[in-house]
Amino acid sequence: MIYLGFLFFIIAGMCEAVMDTLQFHYGSSYFFKLKNKLFWDPSISWRNKYKDGDPTLGRKFLFSKTLLVGLTDGWHLFKLLRTFFIFGGIFFIFLPCSTQLMCLFSVMISRVLFGIAFSLLYELLSF
Repeated sequence: MIYLGFLFFIIAGMCEAVMDTLQFHYGSSYFFKLKNKLFWDPSISWRNKYKDGDPTLGRKFLFSKTLLVGLTDGWHLFKLLRTFFIFGGIFFIFLPCSTQLMCLFSVMISRVLFGIAFSLLYELLSF
């Protein structure tokens, strides 16, 4: 079970790499080559939360600005996934912990794995 938690933190790190790539290096990234610019380009995709892309017209659908924002654009989709995998990772790591020291050690390993996964994918996607 604890290995599943570690895997979840690796995936969470990868999700954060996608988020940062979209936010800071979209124009030179893999995502720039994708056809659906309205979903992937963060300079315009934020408008997907609103009717006709206009914030003055209100939300596009129920919870499009809050609970279901992960369905509106690539950045928010990967934020939703990252959060899911972080919470899932916490669950699978703490479930089998027998001591506080083991839990602390597992959290430290998880953070290192998260950072490695983030760094590797961020480098691959951005440049």
